[in-house]
Amino acid sequence: MNKRLKYQDHPSHFMLILARIVGFLIAGVYILFILPEFISNFDTLNNKSEFWVFLFYALSLTYGLGFLLTFWKIKAGAITMIICSIGIALYGFLDSMRWEVFLLLIPLCFSGIMFLIHTRKNP
Repeated sequence: MNKRLKYQDHPSHFMLILARIVGFLIAGVYILFILPEFISNFDTLNNKSEFWVFLFYALSLTYGLGFLLTFWKIKAGAITMIICSIGIALYGFLDSMRWEVFLLLIPLCFSGIMFLIHTRKNP
Protein backbone atom coordinates (compact mmCIF):
# COMPACT_ATOMS: atom_id res chain seq x y z
CA MET A 1 0.00 0.00 0.00
CA ASN A 2 2.80 2.41 0.91
CA LYS A 3 4.63 1.67 -2.35
CA ARG A 4 1.50 2.50 -4.34
CA LEU A 5 1.13 5.88 -2.66
CA LYS A 6 4.73 6.77 -3.44
CA TYR A 7 4.20 5.86 -7.09
CA GLN A 8 1.09 7.99 -7.34
CA ASP A 9 2.85 11.00 -5.86
CA HIS A 10 5.92 10.68 -8.07
CA PRO A 11 6.35 13.65 -10.46
CA SER A 12 6.95 11.38 -13.44
CA HIS A 13 3.49 9.88 -12.93
CA PHE A 14 2.05 13.33 -13.64
CA MET A 15 4.15 13.42 -16.82
CA LEU A 16 2.74 10.04 -17.85
CA ILE A 17 -0.85 11.15 -17.31
CA LEU A 18 -0.23 14.43 -19.14
CA ALA A 19 1.45 12.60 -22.04
CA ARG A 20 -1.48 10.20 -22.34
CA ILE A 21 -4.03 13.02 -22.34
CA VAL A 22 -2.10 15.08 -24.90
CA GLY A 23 -1.36 11.99 -27.00
CA PHE A 24 -4.99 10.94 -26.97
CA LEU A 25 -6.15 14.39 -28.04
CA ILE A 26 -3.56 14.73 -30.78
CA ALA A 27 -3.96 11.20 -32.13
CA GLY A 28 -7.74 11.32 -31.91
CA VAL A 29 -8.17 14.65 -33.64
CA TYR A 30 -5.49 13.85 -36.19
CA ILE A 31 -7.06 10.51 -37.13
CA LEU A 32 -10.55 12.06 -37.25
CA PHE A 33 -9.31 14.55 -39.83
CA ILE A 34 -7.18 12.05 -41.76
CA LEU A 35 -9.68 9.22 -42.19
CA PRO A 36 -12.29 11.07 -44.31
CA GLU A 37 -9.52 12.61 -46.39
CA PHE A 38 -8.01 9.18 -46.95
CA ILE A 39 -11.31 7.74 -48.14
CA SER A 40 -12.02 10.66 -50.49
CA ASN A 41 -8.52 10.52 -52.01
CA PHE A 42 -9.01 7.03 -53.42
CA ASP A 43 -11.13 8.41 -56.27
CA THR A 44 -8.81 11.24 -57.28
CA LEU A 45 -5.37 9.60 -57.13
CA ASN A 46 -3.12 9.20 -60.09
CA ASN A 47 -0.41 6.55 -60.23
CA LYS A 48 2.47 8.93 -59.55
CA SER A 49 1.20 10.28 -56.24
CA GLU A 50 -0.30 7.03 -55.00
CA PHE A 51 2.86 5.86 -53.22
CA TRP A 52 3.40 9.18 -51.41
CA VAL A 53 -0.18 9.35 -50.20
CA PHE A 54 0.02 5.75 -49.01
CA LEU A 55 3.26 6.59 -47.16
CA PHE A 56 1.58 9.53 -45.45
CA TYR A 57 -1.38 7.48 -44.28
CA ALA A 58 0.85 4.59 -43.23
CA LEU A 59 2.86 6.99 -41.07
CA SER A 60 -0.34 8.41 -39.62
CA LEU A 61 -1.73 5.02 -38.70
CA THR A 62 1.63 3.93 -37.29
CA TYR A 63 1.59 7.06 -35.12
CA GLY A 64 -1.79 6.01 -33.74
CA LEU A 65 -0.56 2.46 -33.17
CA GLY A 66 2.52 3.84 -31.41
CA PHE A 67 0.23 5.73 -29.06
CA LEU A 68 -1.68 2.52 -28.32
CA LEU A 69 1.62 0.72 -27.77
CA THR A 70 2.52 3.18 -25.00
CA PHE A 71 -0.07 1.57 -22.75
CA TRP A 72 2.07 -1.59 -22.66
CA LYS A 73 5.60 -0.60 -23.69
CA ILE A 74 6.05 3.10 -23.01
CA LYS A 75 9.53 3.56 -24.46
CA ALA A 76 8.90 1.61 -27.69
CA GLY A 77 5.63 3.44 -28.29
CA ALA A 78 7.22 6.82 -27.62
CA ILE A 79 10.04 6.18 -30.07
CA THR A 80 7.51 5.02 -32.68
CA MET A 81 5.45 8.18 -32.17
CA ILE A 82 8.48 10.46 -32.48
CA ILE A 83 9.78 8.78 -35.63
CA CYS A 84 6.35 8.85 -37.28
CA SER A 85 5.70 12.46 -36.31
CA ILE A 86 9.03 13.56 -37.79
CA GLY A 87 8.20 11.58 -40.95
CA ILE A 88 4.77 13.21 -41.16
CA ALA A 89 6.24 16.68 -40.67
CA LEU A 90 8.89 16.07 -43.35
CA TYR A 91 6.23 14.74 -45.71
CA GLY A 92 4.10 17.84 -45.12
CA PHE A 93 7.09 20.09 -45.79
CA LEU A 94 8.17 18.24 -48.94
CA ASP A 95 4.62 18.16 -50.25
CA SER A 96 3.96 21.88 -49.79
CA MET A 97 7.51 23.31 -49.55
CA ARG A 98 6.29 25.64 -46.81
CA TRP A 99 7.80 25.98 -43.35
CA GLU A 100 4.41 26.78 -41.86
CA VAL A 101 3.19 23.25 -42.59
CA PHE A 102 6.34 21.78 -41.04
CA LEU A 103 5.89 23.87 -37.89
CA LEU A 104 2.20 22.95 -37.73
CA LEU A 105 2.96 19.21 -37.78
CA ILE A 106 5.92 19.21 -35.36
CA PRO A 107 3.68 19.27 -32.22
CA LEU A 108 2.73 15.68 -33.04
CA CYS A 109 5.97 14.61 -31.32
CA PHE A 110 5.22 16.39 -28.01
CA SER A 111 3.43 13.47 -26.41
CA GLY A 112 6.18 11.07 -27.50
CA ILE A 113 8.77 13.35 -25.92
CA MET A 114 6.75 13.46 -22.69
CA PHE A 115 6.61 9.65 -22.66
CA LEU A 116 10.39 9.53 -23.03
CA ILE A 117 10.80 12.03 -20.19
CA HIS A 118 8.64 9.76 -18.05
CA THR A 119 10.79 6.72 -18.83
CA ARG A 120 13.96 8.70 -18.02
CA LYS A 121 12.66 9.80 -14.61
CA ASN A 122 11.01 6.48 -13.76
CA PRO A 123 13.06 3.60 -15.22
